[in-house]
Amino acid sequence: MSAIPCHVAFIMDGNGRWAVKRGLSRLKGHREGIKKAELVIDYCLRRGIEVVSLFVFSTENWKRAEREVAGLFKLASRYLDNIADFSKRGIRVVVSGDLSRLPEELVLKINKAETATVSNRVMTLNLCINYGGRAELAHAVNEIIRSGKNSVSEKELGEFMYQNLPDPDLIVRTGGQMRLSNFLLFQSAYSELVFSDTLWPDIDEKELDGFLNIYQHRNRNFGEVRDTGKTVDG
Repeated sequence: MSAIPCHVAFIMDGNGRWAVKRGLSRLKGHREGIKKAELVIDYCLRRGIEVVSLFVFSTENWKRAEREVAGLFKLASRYLDNIADFSKRGIRVVVSGDLSRLPEELVLKINKAETATVSNRVMTLNLCINYGGRAELAHAVNEIIRSGKNSVSEKELGEFMYQNLPDPDLIVRTGGQMRLSNFLLFQSAYSELVFSDTLWPDIDEKELDGFLNIYQHRNRNFGEVRDTGKTVDG
């Protein structure tokens, strides 16, 4: 197994709770979460990780207060203004999700960032906005129907997802919950999962080192039988 994963995905949970614990607004927690996302991206760049996926806004997050949702979209829009910084660091930006419900201003920023960074090759930053794993599967099926195909292989199905990226080697969820919450369901079949009680804004480089250390000590047999005579994944 490679010591460094190619693709790491983060479920950035705990921003709201971090803020409430400090008597702050939930939106302030999300602002801190964006700052921490920048630290994580920089860390991954230095470690040579090629793809980073961040779960920014789920299809279920529409149930939150309208003010919080609007604030999240404004934060995402401002973040996408950093095109010069993305390009300076060689970061290609892509967005996974159903863009049809997003504010027009945010969609324009997404399109601009994707177009401006398309040639960058150091890292791909996959921002999952209005994303749900089940919705993505439904999207893929509808695209297959539109293409006129009668059947597809697993590999071909992957090509109809929002983005044709390598499957995540490692998925990290902060905030203490131990579930995927509808994140990258098709792509996570053989992902290593790490769950942390730390709230996202409190993540630091020491803990990021710990996540990689856990990954490096996992045996990823993908269902094969190795010399030990034991089977993994069934």
